[in-house]
Amino acid sequence: MTAALFVEALDTAITLGWALLGWLIFFATVAAILTLAAIATGAWGVRTAWRRVARPSWARSRFRARIFARTRTRRPNGRTRPRWVHSQPLDYEEAA
Repeated sequence: MTAALFVEALDTAITLGWALLGWLIFFATVAAILTLAAIATGAWGVRTAWRRVARPSWARSRFRARIFARTRTRRPNGRTRPRWVHSQPLDYEEAA
């Protein structure tokens, strides 16, 4: 009779051990998922904060700097003509 109780106690201990291991794996998986989500959210927040720092847009990356350098117009060396000058006649005989 004692051997049967010992085997039953051993079987119960093994069953509880497997259940404990299963719960341990479950909680470790949930903790890993939450940790990775927190890391991803933190990285996103850092990136967003870094992009909102007061600095020119071309200073954010080399790619933006290249775009800025290609589209930037050079400063004129002398006085420029007004923008409306192309619509005006070049001779002023009509005005006289």
